[in-house]
Formats: sequence, structure tokens, C-alpha cells
Amino acid sequence: MGKLHHPVPDVLSLTVCDQIITDRLTGKQSLIGMFSTIHAFNFPAVHGQLCVFCSLTDGHGETPLTIRIVDSNEARPPLVEGHGKVVFKNPRSIANLTLQFHGLRFPAPGEYRVQIWCGTELLREARLSLMQARQQKRQGEGGETEDGQKEGESDEGPPPDET
Repeated sequence: MGKLHHPVPDVLSLTVCDQIITDRLTGKQSLIGMFSTIHAFNFPAVHGQLCVFCSLTDGHGETPLTIRIVDSNEARPPLVEGHGKVVFKNPRSIANLTLQFHGLRFPAPGEYRVQIWCGTELLREARLSLMQARQQKRQGEGGETEDGQKEGESDEGPPPDET
């Protein structure tokens, strides 16, 4: 990642979601299923599809960008890393980037980061938590699970993703 000779762009948004739909007529983009946590029963966990939307402005000419997904302390190599360039016709231009990743393999539960870099400068990162989902065993109709909760109750929020 080389040194730039002009100011880096400003990140307007960096969002992780399930799907990005671009309308063919208008070019408008819809972000479907935005999230910051993935629940998995087993690790390593393979996540079927993960999309990243990034909106940038204040860029100058041809601008090199790198998107990476790393664990929070960067103890392992990046899960994925992509390089590209965006050309800004003027600093007021807005560049919307959409990326789609299939079959990402998360080695362990914990905190991960989706990062966007311009040259050697980190522009922004979005947190992504990977959590161990608890498997509940039923003892009978209307009974309690092994952790003492009644069936259907959860202290973890929405149901886990099946990864």
C-alpha cells in the first residue's frame, strides 16, 4: 500500500449486510439485512454471503483502495483482501462501492473488522462480532432447556444465523 500525494477520501458509510440490490433503471442501491453480529454453532464457521457497501467522497483523481476483513488484533492473515482503484472526477463526486463475499471462513468466535484503506491510511473500519450460538436441548413439551430457560426464551436476541 503506497503513499498518496493528495488527501485521502472521506468515508460517508461502511456497512455490512446480507445483500445489495441495485435498481437497473435508477442505479439506486438497497441494502438488505444489515448486521454487525454473526452467530454460529461451530467454528471454524463458514458464512454463506456477506456484502459490504462503502460510500466515499472528497477523493482526488485515481485513488487506490483496499478492503480487508481481519480479526480485531490482526493475529492472523486477513480472511479476505481486495485491491482496486476509484477515479474521482472532482472532490464533490460520491463513489459507492459494493462488494460481495461468498464462503468466508471465520476461524474462531471474537471480534473482527471490515476495513477500508487508501494507500497506507486506514480510512474506516466496521466491527463484526462472531459469537458462539448456544444449542438448546429440549426436555419435553413446555419444559425447560438445559440452561433453565423455558422453551422459546432467549437472552441473546434474534435467532442465530445457520452458518
